Amino acid sequence: MAAWSTASNKAAYIPAGPGSESFREKARRALNATPLGGYSAKRMEEYDFARAQDDKLRRETVRAGKVPTTGLTGEIDTPTLRAGATQAAGATLADATTDGARNIWWFLNAPQALATLAVLHAVQSAGNDFEMERPDGAKGPLLSKRGLRLAAAVPAVIGMSLAVGNAARQPGYKAVVPSEADPTQSADPLGETVSRYFLGRTGALLPYDEFVKERPDVSRSEYEEYKAYLFGNALPVKATLEGIHGPEVTFMGKSIPVATGILPAVAAAIGAGMGVRKAGMRLKEGGQFKLLQQKQESLSEAKSALYRTGNDPSSSPAAMAEAKAAAVGAQRDFDQQQKDNDLELFKHAAGQSALWMAGAGLAGQTLESIRRALKGRAEIEEIDPEEQQVPLTGKPEVMR
Repeated sequence: MAAWSTASNKAAYIPAGPGSESFREKARRALNATPLGGYSAKRMEEYDFARAQDDKLRRETVRAGKVPTTGLTGEIDTPTLRAGATQAAGATLADATTDGARNIWWFLNAPQALATLAVLHAVQSAGNDFEMERPDGAKGPLLSKRGLRLAAAVPAVIGMSLAVGNAARQPGYKAVVPSEADPTQSADPLGETVSRYFLGRTGALLPYDEFVKERPDVSRSEYEEYKAYLFGNALPVKATLEGIHGPEVTFMGKSIPVATGILPAVAAAIGAGMGVRKAGMRLKEGGQFKLLQQKQESLSEAKSALYRTGNDPSSSPAAMAEAKAAAVGAQRDFDQQQKDNDLELFKHAAGQSALWMAGAGLAGQTLESIRRALKGRAEIEEIDPEEQQVPLTGKPEVMR
């Protein structure tokens, strides 16, 4: 989380310039004069006070233009422009992968979002098996870092992206930004990449005469019936047993084949859950959960000692500094053990998820190849032009 105020801290990532007329100082003044929005000055004061009182909050949040000291006992102004730029880039990346900007991507890539939620649920459910092993008062998933939980879902997201055609053009489809000379080729490779990977777009079906060159197993009547299924109604969720990719589900406008999309995503979620259970057993047997409990107890004792010292009028500055150093050290030890446990859980969750997804994806591709091979080349059909018109609204005349 990064904090910005409406006035005094928008330019905080830029260190003060060497003089009032220097380019850097002028840039700071110009940026401060720009109404970018953000927290009010009063809210920023409350935020700064809360961070000053809570070491954990200070470590897990970012104050624009402030970086931790070497001993992690406080903060100083960003010493260089590079440090400020690095902090800004890190805060932006963290927001994109774990919060704000990710929500936009989820909205545009609904099937991938659904696959991610399935993995997150599996990770959460598997972690519940080790609830008794956690420190007293611990809340939330066993894999505590949200970024790692989302990263564990990457195999499922990749598999779903391949299944719905976001990774590359599928046989029988146009490019997202088709060339006038050849619609299977992109007129704008950069725009094609952005449209597929970030906007979640896929190419439209080719006209049947061009489509059949790449999908000779699909007859003209099957092609028209599939178009009727796709465009015959605007239901957000629908399904067919006889799509051009076999059984498939259409979710928020994206067609997801059962064999090559849904099954691999389900397998990825199962694998992630099994990975968390396997890692949890290893951590339990290795005494890592008990060690985390012990460090949590040491941290509680250190914080209590710091509180007592701070409220004792007879305490010397040296005693206060010693108590604070002990609390910071205990917090660091606890955080490091939590980090080690999280990495072990993540490695197994992501590894098993990728393994199960790859196995199910390969099996699904094999089944789909067999299905198409058994169908063979479709017979040439002569259809009246009027029967080829597919209604875009209302119930289609031909549905499968």
